[in-house]
Amino acid sequence: MYALVLAVQYISIIGLLFESAYIFRNWTSKIHGYLLLNCTATLVNNAGVLQVMLSDNMDEAMTAQKLSYIGAVWIPFSLLTFLVELCGVRRVRNIMLALGSFHAATYIAVMTNDWHHLYYRNVGFTKSGVHPHLTYDAGPWHHVYTMLLISYIVYGLGILFLNILKEHNSKNKKRLKYIAASIVVEVIFYVIYLTGVTDGYNVTVLGYTISTVIMLIALFKYDLLDTLELTREYVVDKLSEGIIAVDTEGRVRYFNEPAKSIYPALTESPAETVDMIEQAIVENKTIDINDRRYTPCVNDLEYEGENFGSVYMLVDDTEHYLYMEQLREQSSIADKANRAKSTFLANMSHEIRTPINAVLGMDEMILRESGEKQIIGYAEDIRTAGRTLLSLINDILDFSKVEQGKMELVPTQYELGSCINDLVNMIRPRADKKGLHFEVEVDSNIPHILFGDEIRVKQCALNLLTNAVKYTEKGTVRFEVGYKKLDDKSIMLSFKVSDTGMGIKKENMEKLFSPFSRIDESRNRSIEGTGLGMSITRQLLDLMGSELEVESTYGVGSVFSFKVEQKVVKWTQIGDFAKRLANSGRGVHIYHELFHAPNARVLVVDDNAMNLTVFKGLLKKTRIGIDTASSGAEALRLAELNNYDIYFIDHMMPDMDGIETLRRLHGIDGRQD
Repeated sequence: MYALVLAVQYISIIGLLFESAYIFRNWTSKIHGYLLLNCTATLVNNAGVLQVMLSDNMDEAMTAQKLSYIGAVWIPFSLLTFLVELCGVRRVRNIMLALGSFHAATYIAVMTNDWHHLYYRNVGFTKSGVHPHLTYDAGPWHHVYTMLLISYIVYGLGILFLNILKEHNSKNKKRLKYIAASIVVEVIFYVIYLTGVTDGYNVTVLGYTISTVIMLIALFKYDLLDTLELTREYVVDKLSEGIIAVDTEGRVRYFNEPAKSIYPALTESPAETVDMIEQAIVENKTIDINDRRYTPCVNDLEYEGENFGSVYMLVDDTEHYLYMEQLREQSSIADKANRAKSTFLANMSHEIRTPINAVLGMDEMILRESGEKQIIGYAEDIRTAGRTLLSLINDILDFSKVEQGKMELVPTQYELGSCINDLVNMIRPRADKKGLHFEVEVDSNIPHILFGDEIRVKQCALNLLTNAVKYTEKGTVRFEVGYKKLDDKSIMLSFKVSDTGMGIKKENMEKLFSPFSRIDESRNRSIEGTGLGMSITRQLLDLMGSELEVESTYGVGSVFSFKVEQKVVKWTQIGDFAKRLANSGRGVHIYHELFHAPNARVLVVDDNAMNLTVFKGLLKKTRIGIDTASSGAEALRLAELNNYDIYFIDHMMPDMDGIETLRRLHGIDGRQD
């Protein structure tokens, strides 16, 4: 029997030695550290007990007993600390220090037992029984220590079984059951020893060994299943982010130092802290603490498809938000500057357009009243140059509207034939002047009466036709209009402009749509234009839910096309458009008024005297009675004295603008104009 006990003791020491080495090699957390302390203490205790078994006298046995207590006093303390950490129980630092001090004092009591009898009384030595051993009576400190051990056992098993009941993860629950079994083994062997039936053999030594083996199986067979261990896979304590690990039951299992510095209350009230962070996440808010701004987020902790809790992160985004604030300020400054530029361009365009319209109006009067061909020719040149200049100004004004988001579509009913006719009449003289063939092909089956923004559709087509004529030195410009029926109420109207011009290089395609930018500037410097036409066209088409398609071969020519959906008012076909073009005359036309209205009377209101002169001159031959007013107040005075068939009122006037003038005119008694 003695030989068997010695063999078991040797085997337990060797096993504990390997177990300690294994734990040390895999040491990655506090849990491993506490288990290593427990295993090492058990190893020292078993080694001391072995020396007692091999003792020949009381002095040797007492020395060996004191050696064993170097480990024995720390076995229950390390085990308790391990269980508290494993189960996520909040530890009170002062209590843990007091318990540690008590165990240290217990060892001192054993070491100095020769001078007092606090722990052992009536110490003796005998070789009877299973092996040589000490005999003694328990002192008062021994009884207190035993009661403390019983408290450890009850408390440890209590928190373990409570966690087993709450745990829903099968693997985690199985591990907790292993650990509970290891403690139960210790309890069983301790109770057996207390009964005295082992004939001097300290059977708790064997219980400690078996318990440690079971605990090792529990931890390393299911390695990395603990919430703390999973957290270690994702973060380290030195990260700047605050990290808080919570298990599936919502218990805080771990938090790093940055999290503690952000929320000192984590130590005392972890659940409340997590609730505040969770609320911030739900409300998508940042957390402002000590002049720092943190962005909270949460991620699931998963391993092999199973969830083991959550990790809350507090990311310090202070610099990011400061940078974004600076960007917003810079963006605001840039937006204000851009709006100021656009407003300036719009105002300047309007102011410049007013005298240009006056010039064109005067020129129209010359064309109507002059009978000399040479004078009419000069006037025609003035009209061409004036319209070109007006087109440039209109481009700038449209570009300003697009930039400010003020460009709106105004759909109306219109005649497609009239729209195409206007485009042809504006482009054909330019093509003839350059000696280009201008071909027009219109599908005769296109519905004639449509509903859409005629002005913007015409503007897009005109920009394409104008560019084609501009950049074509010889050859042909071809204008095609077709359609595709979508349903009983709408069609897809298509426009296609092709030319035999210089074409566009592939590397210049993107530059084609850049505002104030022109392609091949050195080659095209003699061609007038702002470089806004294509940019405006693309943005207008985007506004209409369409896009511009471009095909071009450098040195050969280009093809521009787009399609817009238009509603059909009447399905009456446009007919043979070629005949209409063939029958239309060319050259200089002598003006003839279309009607006379000597009984009509109109009031023209404008603060610009030249505009009033142009208006009266253009309508002079119609024999209409024309009164003029240079302000809204003057218009109201005249309206009270006379009855007018039509009011023509300028919008932008000082003191009282056109809208206010019209409102007051409606307020005059008996007026329904």
